[in-house]
Amino acid sequence: KFLAQVVLTFLLNATWQVALVVAFAACADWLLRGIVARYRHALWVVTLLACVTIPGLSAARLRRPPPPPALGSAPIAATPVVISRILTPDVEIADTPRTESSPPAANTKRPLLSGASINMPARLAFILLAIYLAFLLLKVLLLVRAWRRTQSIVRGASDRPFPARLQAIVERCTRLIGVQRVRIVQSPHVPVPITLGVVNPIIVLPESLLAETDRDLLSSALGHELVHVARRDYLWNLLFEIIYLPVAFHPAAAVARRRIRQTREHCCDDIVATKLLNAEIYAHSLMRLIGSAPLSRRLMSDTTIGLNQSDILEVRIMSLLKSKTRKPRHSRILLIAAGLILATPCLVGAKLALGIDIYAQEPSAAESAQDKEAKQRQEKALQELKRQAGELNEKLKVADEAQRKEIEAHLLEVQKNLEEHERALTDFRRQQESLEKLRASLDEYANSGTADVEQLKKLEEQLAKIETKIPQTDALLREVQEKLAAAEKFGQKDRKAKLIYRVEPEYTADAREKQIVGTVLLGVTVGHDGLPQNIQIKRSLFPSLDQSAVEAVRKWRFEPALKDGQPVSMYMLVEFFFSPDGSGADAYREKEEREKAEYREKEYRVRMNENEAARRAERESEEKRNTILATLAQISMDQAIQIATSKSPGKVIECSLVGEQWESAGELAKPSLVLYHVVILSNESSPARTHVLINAIDGSVFRVSKEEKREDEETVAYATKRRAVEGGALNDKALSLPNPEYPTIARAAKASGPVTVEVIVDEQGNVIDAKAISGHPLLQNASVKAAWRAKFAPTSLEGKPVKVTGVIVYNFTAQ
Repeated sequence: KFLAQVVLTFLLNATWQVALVVAFAACADWLLRGIVARYRHALWVVTLLACVTIPGLSAARLRRPPPPPALGSAPIAATPVVISRILTPDVEIADTPRTESSPPAANTKRPLLSGASINMPARLAFILLAIYLAFLLLKVLLLVRAWRRTQSIVRGASDRPFPARLQAIVERCTRLIGVQRVRIVQSPHVPVPITLGVVNPIIVLPESLLAETDRDLLSSALGHELVHVARRDYLWNLLFEIIYLPVAFHPAAAVARRRIRQTREHCCDDIVATKLLNAEIYAHSLMRLIGSAPLSRRLMSDTTIGLNQSDILEVRIMSLLKSKTRKPRHSRILLIAAGLILATPCLVGAKLALGIDIYAQEPSAAESAQDKEAKQRQEKALQELKRQAGELNEKLKVADEAQRKEIEAHLLEVQKNLEEHERALTDFRRQQESLEKLRASLDEYANSGTADVEQLKKLEEQLAKIETKIPQTDALLREVQEKLAAAEKFGQKDRKAKLIYRVEPEYTADAREKQIVGTVLLGVTVGHDGLPQNIQIKRSLFPSLDQSAVEAVRKWRFEPALKDGQPVSMYMLVEFFFSPDGSGADAYREKEEREKAEYREKEYRVRMNENEAARRAERESEEKRNTILATLAQISMDQAIQIATSKSPGKVIECSLVGEQWESAGELAKPSLVLYHVVILSNESSPARTHVLINAIDGSVFRVSKEEKREDEETVAYATKRRAVEGGALNDKALSLPNPEYPTIARAAKASGPVTVEVIVDEQGNVIDAKAISGHPLLQNASVKAAWRAKFAPTSLEGKPVKVTGVIVYNFTAQ
């Protein structure tokens, strides 16, 4: 995943940095149009290197970010030790301590000229990485094919002796150009001369050229290739092709490579016109040479590694003819100006480099692999237990009376372990489903672009419920926690100040001599500009240490607090712990952690109280709704049950009044759509629930729907019940048995009588499952709610706490 992040960051920055660099290089090239070709060639070589280097440096700066240490934690270091922390709750810390001498100016906005990070899903990142690697592989294969074709040209060439006149021209050209070692061969497969080879250079001449009688034409053709040999252009061309590969997808990079080839030919032309032939004669010979044998597209692609470039013939000839009339210019000034022009996009590109972040989108590969491996181990263990249970069942069929007890005991143990594993897997699937739904909700919330406090509070409650049932090490849980934290920050209008820059105070020399240990407490006002103001010493320790703490806080910078979206001032307390040798630091950190835990506990209790108030309001609203519905109903509940059972025979387990198509808060329901909701358990071998809606006005059947059986829930309930000890009636064994509320709708219907609730009590005496098994349908829901709040004394069997299953009976009396 880190490789994908690096490569995609390189590609992202290359898309705009390469275009920027090439555009400025074109301006510099225009400025140097009157300068000799070697300077323009060097310009484009540097441009190609910059096209690869600048995006490469942007990607090379990526590092997997380490988790930032808390403000109260200090690095393990030699004496003395200084620990700083902000005592005011909910003040966010943006970064780690710094010791630069010049703090940044207070600024609440992100600087415009700064790099940004783009989040990308891991799947999309891997797809783009695969496409890019496939493209690179294709380019490498094309390069290899071109190299093989050039080798085939060499193998098809011959070393036959040249005529005396041609040999004299060869000796003269090699002497004037200064080439000591070169092999010259002839081939019928090339129309113009080409140069090959890195260590042992080879010049391949076309056979048609050997019959040429014009001495200047032969000198031009041979001299140009010898200049390529002298400059080692074949080697440089090969290096440039390799450098070009990472940015070969970019059209601007292709322009830079083409300009390198063109200016290289201009450089060779200038050398030939200086050392070997007159410029006009050389231009005339060059036009005759290439004009008589134009290159086909196939040959140009086949000799990509070769140095044959004749696609700019007109420009080359015009450059040669103008060389005599070229006026001297201020070359040094122009070169400096061109260098500055080319340096501008390099600096801007490095400053505005973007980044790809795929770590926040999905759990790391190591975490995913660990989760997958743990799940595979659990499933493998489950399959092994099933296999053992099957083998024991087979043995039990043929075992005699003496072996049967031992096999049954072993089988009972295997079945118990099997039930435990099945329950664990079922819980794991439910938790992951809940997390997936919560993640989807958070993604939908983030895409909505609006800040909905109520929706965010509901998402927080869902996550709090899941966190109590799933390990904090779960990768998906951490991802959801990060998404929720990001959503909470989105659209905040009210927030406390955020520390974005800080330095630690120094432990002064005179305090070290006296071995001063203790804390300094400062009161600080953070202004609306983020600067500390009115720093006051609330608790003094030692004069020099007090002053050191004050000086350090003066250098701190904050994002100011917000009130209704506007920056405001905020007062906070900051504490510094000083120790000359680190003694007392551990105790100070323990105290800090204890205070944090107490604050979190207090915050949790406040949140729970808020949730309880919200549930109380919801219950009151439900009771009000049920009362209104009861007054609207014109048939009795017994009549509705008779109609429902005639439609779908079975056992009635629930009946309640509901309203369909709510119009507004004032008008709860249309009278024609007040319905009895009857839940019937069928009498089939595999019972399923059927939901029947009966119109409470005229008794007509509104809708009938059959509920699909959830095997996983029933399996878990059955397995839990099997492991529990039968306790019978539990009313007298309860430490706390809250009375159920008498539902308004049941009171209006004069529903009464006993309701039996089957419960499962865990080892700590808490109810972990409750289900009504008999009683009036209107009273069952209230009874189940009351049963969940019951508390029992733990039950032990052979000295070990065990689960208990039993029933609680609630008696309702109509008044």
